[in-house]
Amino acid sequence: MEIVQDKIRIRTLTNDDFPLMLKWLTDDRVLEFYGGRDKKYTLETLKEHYTEPWEDEVIRVIIEYNGQPIGYGQIYKMYDELYDDYHYPRSNDIVYGMDQFIGEVDYWSKGIGTKYTKMIFEFLKKERNADAVILDPHQDNPRAIRMYQKAGFRIIEDLPEHELHEGKKEDCYLMEYRYDDNETNVKAIKYIIEHSFDIKITSIKLIGNGNDSFAYEVNDNMIFKFPRHEKANENLLKEIEILQYLENKTTFNIPKVLYVNNDNSNYKYCIACFTKINGVSLSKEIYERLTDEEKDKLAQDLARFLKELHSSNYNKYQVDTIENYKKDYARLVELIFDKLDDNEKMVINNIYNSILSNDDMLTINKSLVHNDFSCGNILFDTTTNRISGIIDFGDSCVSDTDNDFYCLLEDSDEELGRCFGIKVLNYYGYDNIEKMLRKSDFHEFYWMFEKIIYGYEYNYNDWITEGLSELKEYCEISIKNK
Repeated sequence: MEIVQDKIRIRTLTNDDFPLMLKWLTDDRVLEFYGGRDKKYTLETLKEHYTEPWEDEVIRVIIEYNGQPIGYGQIYKMYDELYDDYHYPRSNDIVYGMDQFIGEVDYWSKGIGTKYTKMIFEFLKKERNADAVILDPHQDNPRAIRMYQKAGFRIIEDLPEHELHEGKKEDCYLMEYRYDDNETNVKAIKYIIEHSFDIKITSIKLIGNGNDSFAYEVNDNMIFKFPRHEKANENLLKEIEILQYLENKTTFNIPKVLYVNNDNSNYKYCIACFTKINGVSLSKEIYERLTDEEKDKLAQDLARFLKELHSSNYNKYQVDTIENYKKDYARLVELIFDKLDDNEKMVINNIYNSILSNDDMLTINKSLVHNDFSCGNILFDTTTNRISGIIDFGDSCVSDTDNDFYCLLEDSDEELGRCFGIKVLNYYGYDNIEKMLRKSDFHEFYWMFEKIIYGYEYNYNDWITEGLSELKEYCEISIKNK
């Protein structure tokens, strides 16, 4: 085996390496963390130990940095005895374990261990088609644990009194790296929840994996949310506050906040737990199966929920729609103006100038809005054919009341269509439906700009490409018709 990446070389252990291995494994600074200071190796016993066969594949390597051997590693395929020892569940996955140490202490805390670990990840995926890699560091070795976490390992279980070290059974962590779902690793999330809250988990499954957060259903009656980044964390804290405010202010089921942990050593952002609301997301397929009377009742219920929401006196988290348009324009100038010609830039400038002088945009009613009032966030009970609840208040804020009608008026595969949206507006008592339809049309048109902005924000290259293509096509038509 030989892998070279930048200054690090990983090569197969040879007989010539054992004198250096003996030097490392008679250094108490190394033995304190690997093997134990009560180990008394000789060259012969060292060779015997590090050449003995395993039940399945084992790869023993030397780690070099700038041409100098500095450490040792071993990578091994899991077999029955190891599965039992690690308390790791058997499956059809191809799983490898790994152990390693840096024997030259001057090279500790230099980031070499992290880079080495990632190189092994790449090797095992490419050459062995591995599904997962595990290891079991001592719990009292935080330096190593931080390094493994930085490389991508996640704690999935405590292993109490797991390894005999210097005459004492040491507690260890079982850590895992998964190639397909490491970020959403259910075993790691289970560990975090059980160690952050007084909850014994009997069932857990991933139910949502979006740009902003992961969501898990736990014990069939709770929903846990984990933000992916700082902005999502701020939105989760906002959602918690708004849901607590709304708890007794609507006649509809909304998630109740059960647990919050905002000071957690196991996860860098806030974790929140909500009640699970039973039901399925409303869809066009469900809607088309309803009777006319049931469709009317659905429209009435949605209108009633929005009236309750919009009539609240909540005034925190104010969002200025016009200021947001100005920020979008500045962002587009920064992101794409170097890709446009002067005529295309002029078209975009005219669009934003028209926004800032358009009475439809300037004369608004502000209230607390859901701000993502789409079918995906409306839960439906298919036994009673009634709404069972409204979920996902992460985008909620105080802003233009009309924001909550855009999805309802959208003609798409995901929403119920404009005719249904108009029905909701009528039951709501909306007094200028023509204005709302104009704003809805513009909102759909504006999606090409949002695709570009969000595409850059989330590294969605297909969104950027689609948005730019639509924008250039619109500019071409506008210039021809000028």
